[in-house]
Amino acid sequence: MKKIKFAFLIGFCVFGHGVQAEAVDAATPAPVRFNVLYAGSVSFDAYQKTGTLENRIDGRFFLPLRTFYLRAELLERNPFPLDGFTAENLNWGTGLYHKGTGSRFLYGTLDEWGLSARIRNPWIRSAPFVERHQPSGSDLKQEFSATKEAKAILFLASPELGFFNAAGEATTGISGFASATLDGVLNPAFSGGAEVHFTRKTSLRVEGFWTGKELPPRAASGWFSEKFVLPVRAFHLFALAFLWMSPWASVSSDWAFSETAAFGRGVYGNIGVRIGKKPCLFSFAADGAGERFAGSDGSVPGQNVRIAGKIEYYGKRSSLFRVSTSLRSSGMGDLFEADCDANTVFAESRFERSSTGVYYRFPAQTKLPVRISRISLSADRNIEEGNMPKDAYKGEIGVQWWKLHSSFSCDLTGTSGGNSSPYPVPEQWRLDSARIAGSAAYSIGLFRFGVSMGYTAGAKTEKVDGSFSVAVQGKRRRLAMKIATGEFPAKWEFSLSGRFEL
Repeated sequence: MKKIKFAFLIGFCVFGHGVQAEAVDAATPAPVRFNVLYAGSVSFDAYQKTGTLENRIDGRFFLPLRTFYLRAELLERNPFPLDGFTAENLNWGTGLYHKGTGSRFLYGTLDEWGLSARIRNPWIRSAPFVERHQPSGSDLKQEFSATKEAKAILFLASPELGFFNAAGEATTGISGFASATLDGVLNPAFSGGAEVHFTRKTSLRVEGFWTGKELPPRAASGWFSEKFVLPVRAFHLFALAFLWMSPWASVSSDWAFSETAAFGRGVYGNIGVRIGKKPCLFSFAADGAGERFAGSDGSVPGQNVRIAGKIEYYGKRSSLFRVSTSLRSSGMGDLFEADCDANTVFAESRFERSSTGVYYRFPAQTKLPVRISRISLSADRNIEEGNMPKDAYKGEIGVQWWKLHSSFSCDLTGTSGGNSSPYPVPEQWRLDSARIAGSAAYSIGLFRFGVSMGYTAGAKTEKVDGSFSVAVQGKRRRLAMKIATGEFPAKWEFSLSGRFEL
């Protein structure tokens, strides 16, 4: 394996040096061109006496006319110091791309986004506002993954087809896409959709997704495990997505329906609404899932209902004021079950989690030597476990001193007794831990310097952490060194990373 990887790297470098790009007219065939990118890092924990070595090699072979290009990628993560190479520490992928439409054929560990990703586990993602509903797509991962399996995907997209009126003016454009995915044991997933542009800022997009597979058996983790034993079982999921965009009002929605043998049927749905036009936008989002809903990977994210809202005001010189809040209830997830009683659900459920934030980015100023660049405040509460709410507060301010960019933050966590409000209103509040931190970055020429320091104090812990970094970066290369301590002065970690493109 070591010899194969070494030959792979040498071959990329030879092609990268031997084939040079030439300026050509767009109407004539371009010469064959090859690009190679290498990115790697090595880190070592002086306290644990262990480290990690990561490498990424990404080669692209551009065919004549540069309409298509081939891509090959190698990702690796090994313990450091090195103790041999194994297949478990290696990801590789390859693909054929069409630049004009974005169509592609890929095989390897993939990053997937869009509808299938939004319904995989919605609770680890932010609220489903309209702008979060990006179209479906996938590409080769750029970081090693020990958990994701290799997949093959064929993604075909059409160019936009325009319709014209009698005067020869474009009135409507339509485009579509379709994709098919197979995992390592040939479980399929299919998706497709179309988008219509009525004007430059008014469009409609509709998508569909289906997948089916056999889920592996699940055993109880102990005698009193809450998860019951499940046999090998068939799983199917179908989903639809809708997005309407216009200058004054936009609406989005996803709906997914799962059926798992020996477990049951489940539903997940969301809706997002955005009203207004810059400089002022009002947004609302809500989503929910039943207890037996299984995501696109077959896992069960759990029942919940979440509602969220935000107000944004865009001012002059890139300034922005935003207020946002969200509430979450596990009990209200019963609304997405077929046999629920809505009156009982609303009467017996409560919101157990909340998150609220205020953010302001100050207008860009070039004449003031010292200025505040941004300020933010956030407050979270979690009362899912017991009746003692766990609160977290955070404040952050960014300050620019000439060319020195700095930020300072303060975090407080604690519990509030005798207060069942979903929002973190302090009552009999007890401090668990506090943290203050600051960071600064300064650039001069090709060099960028960074430093950070933090202090954390709690009932049983007290520590100082910090880091210092320096980077040299150009148009096609970057080299960085970092020294960090997680617990000064005992624990130190050293890292060196680089990125080079030929």
